[in-house]
Amino acid sequence: MMKDNRKMSCHQVFHVAFILLVIEMCYLQSMVAISVTATQPSISAGMSTSEKFNITVSVETIEIGITTQISPFSQESTLDSVTEITISSTTTHEIIGSEGPDKKEQEAILKALDWLKMKRAPNYGWENDTHVVILAKELSGARDPSDVDGHLQIIQELEDMLSVKEMEIEILAMLDRHHTLPRPLNLQKLARYVLALGSLCKDPKHFHGHDLVATLQHHEPTQDIEFALTTLSACSSAAHVRKRQIRRLLDIASGVTDQSVDTIAMVILALRCIVTDHRHRHLQHFVRRPSRGLASLQDTRGSFGSLRSTALAMQALQDLERDPAGSWNRTAASRWIRSKQRDDGGWSEEPLQDGQGPDIGVGLTADIILALGWKGLGAVRALQCDHVIRENSDLASENGEQKLAVPYGLTSSVEESDSKNVSYTYTLWVGSNVTESFSLSLISPRNTSFFKAMTQAAEMDPRFAFEAREWPNGHYVHTLAGKREEPRGYNYWLLYRLPELPDPNNAPGNQLIAPVGVDELMVEDGEHYLYWYKKL
Repeated sequence: MMKDNRKMSCHQVFHVAFILLVIEMCYLQSMVAISVTATQPSISAGMSTSEKFNITVSVETIEIGITTQISPFSQESTLDSVTEITISSTTTHEIIGSEGPDKKEQEAILKALDWLKMKRAPNYGWENDTHVVILAKELSGARDPSDVDGHLQIIQELEDMLSVKEMEIEILAMLDRHHTLPRPLNLQKLARYVLALGSLCKDPKHFHGHDLVATLQHHEPTQDIEFALTTLSACSSAAHVRKRQIRRLLDIASGVTDQSVDTIAMVILALRCIVTDHRHRHLQHFVRRPSRGLASLQDTRGSFGSLRSTALAMQALQDLERDPAGSWNRTAASRWIRSKQRDDGGWSEEPLQDGQGPDIGVGLTADIILALGWKGLGAVRALQCDHVIRENSDLASENGEQKLAVPYGLTSSVEESDSKNVSYTYTLWVGSNVTESFSLSLISPRNTSFFKAMTQAAEMDPRFAFEAREWPNGHYVHTLAGKREEPRGYNYWLLYRLPELPDPNNAPGNQLIAPVGVDELMVEDGEHYLYWYKKL
């Protein structure tokens, strides 16, 4: 028999994936039916222990005789391989540095999960909210400790698998519509799909021959909140976040007074994810300002406005290091949210809109579960999934050794004690159009003030010589590189604290001006400092 070497078209690949997912769903549904039957008293009555054990074993290991292996390059499909699906006991994700819900929060979560189970559709999905429910269920890790029935647990796990298959079909359908119609991608939904897959430890960069993260990064949303969400999703998949994207996040964070609670919270979540990468840990202090701004928006009841905004704010602020200037009351926020829970276990915004039933709120309920469970959208990156560990281990440290990222909010005492010095750059710009530029790379002991760093630079290079007046509250620098400030002409020296080397073609904005004077500003490892002589 001659081998057929014809390639499959992209549309055929979609159809094959659809068909195989549907076959898997049908098979799993039959297994659910078998498991449900196995739990009926009429069948189990009179059975010996060994007979009951045989039923359990037969359901625990399921083999599906038709699967697909689709290469993103060849687009060939083979239907002769066998995939074995093993139903194993559910494991709770361990997230470094995360606390857990208290008893009242745990009760509210379990009640909400029961309600979500009742709202599940016959196809084992939740219409437009399947992905967020899966994310909440995975990260909550909530289980009823009194449920020790093995059959019921097997049924639950099979049903969860069907929900995941339904979500995968939804993703393929969305991609198919985008390629065939063509229809613009819903980037917000695609980003949430990526997060949901990440919570399942499924690599979104290898989804049935598609790289969902690359697709996400290829389209940049115009709305700030959508941009922050897509950046968070890419970062949570251990994908590289470009400097241009980081710069835009910092620009959004600098205008916290002009942004909504939801936007600020999403930006904080994205920045917190980015700083887990050892290459961007020096950006940690840029998280503080928007965090303080968000914390200040909490009202006396504990809320941040709507239920959804409060849930998102709780996710953004949880686990952050204590900041006296930006403290917030998590207990009050949790109490306020729990007071709004309906008797059936769900949540809905009030007042209800015209045409809305009293039992709406599937997506909102899932968002609140994430907030009460202490493991929100920002926790996906911290899951110790193989594809995340693999991506992190590919990043070489300065010594050529492999170095994994540490979740934001945690510091390594060993690392702190070993690194007694900090490395940074110091640059001078002269002129609003930057007609002169000088730069130095410096190494100083930790806790060195920028004034001492300036003295060190002046000793190394005479172009960095400066003059300053001493005031009761510190030094005021008025002359650098032979250029003295000219108040009449509005020419002043401005000090900037930057996340990357200053670029004259991409001048920093005023939001990056150092918030304190040269005596109070401490140089930090990996940072870049710029003194710019310009006309205001």
